Amino acid sequence: MERRRWALGMLPALIFLLLQGCEKPTIPIGFAGVLTGPYADLGIHARNGARLAVAAINERGGIAGRRLDLIVQNDEGTVEGARRALKSLAERGVVAVIGHMLSTQCLEVLPLLQELKLPLISPVASSALLSGKKDFFFRMRQDTDAPARALAHYASARGWRRFAVVYDAGNPSYTQPWVSVFSDALTGLGGQVLIREPISVFEDVPLTLSILRVLNDEPDAVLIVASATDTARWVHRLVRFKPAARLCGVGWAQTDRLLTEGGSLLEHVMLATNDPPMEDTPSARDFVQAYRKRFGGMPSFAAARGYDAVRYLAEALERTQGRRDGLTEALGRPHIFEGVLGRSAMDGFGDAHGESYLVGVRDGRFVLVDRL
Repeated sequence: MERRRWALGMLPALIFLLLQGCEKPTIPIGFAGVLTGPYADLGIHARNGARLAVAAINERGGIAGRRLDLIVQNDEGTVEGARRALKSLAERGVVAVIGHMLSTQCLEVLPLLQELKLPLISPVASSALLSGKKDFFFRMRQDTDAPARALAHYASARGWRRFAVVYDAGNPSYTQPWVSVFSDALTGLGGQVLIREPISVFEDVPLTLSILRVLNDEPDAVLIVASATDTARWVHRLVRFKPAARLCGVGWAQTDRLLTEGGSLLEHVMLATNDPPMEDTPSARDFVQAYRKRFGGMPSFAAARGYDAVRYLAEALERTQGRRDGLTEALGRPHIFEGVLGRSAMDGFGDAHGESYLVGVRDGRFVLVDRL
């Protein structure tokens, strides 16, 4: 009798252990982004968006009954940091990686991706140098050729024909194609780029000397192809030297850091970008609410694209039943993807195609000026 009672008492514990043993293993996915330093606004927002997507997918039961496990690495915004992060994540058995934030990093790690047979889905990298390649790289934003050409047409139509250009030399795979396409388009419309001034967050170059060189030939407008922090810094100094300056920027700068560091002077700036303002986009409403509830503050385009990168990966994993085998082919399937910021056409090279926008700043928020 005593033995029977003991056996009955042990039954719940045995059932619990059996159920635990039957639980399916998780699907590890990596995140590699810049989480420290001057470019960290992109990486932190993209990581937060990825975490939000993983939580939502797991709440719905995961993929083929398996939960997603997001493993985060700081790639420090450098090429060497990107390589270290990919190798570390590969050693931990991830099926794919969400990252990197900078186009230069993505371009330089393409051979390593091939070696590791590891898919990389970048939320925000948009250099045209990455387009049209059949490889292990995929992305959620279209390349920068369209907004660069559209800005040239927009400026020319308003009589802004003489431009000075400032660009970040530390991310050349993004900034140099942007500048080249814009310059060629402007020249074709009868305009000209008077000067191309390189800047770098890693070099201590006297800012005043750069400002004087940029304004020396009295350009009609100045284009700043740089991060949010550098764009804000240049806006402050350019407006001080030339209060009526016409200033243009790019989508890289479209984050909360630009708003907080640029202040009221951002009324002078228009951004040519692939991302509409979040608050003016109906498809982003639920995402904005969920992001604010979990992380506080307004999400940037990087957060939305990080969220979509996980969803894009999850769609492909559904097709492979959570397996890595066949995942690259599933990711490369041409189709229409309904994202937070609207619809994108994903082609067989893993490139996204969508609309471009001109975005301004009013009362401390991004606003839509025009569709390009």
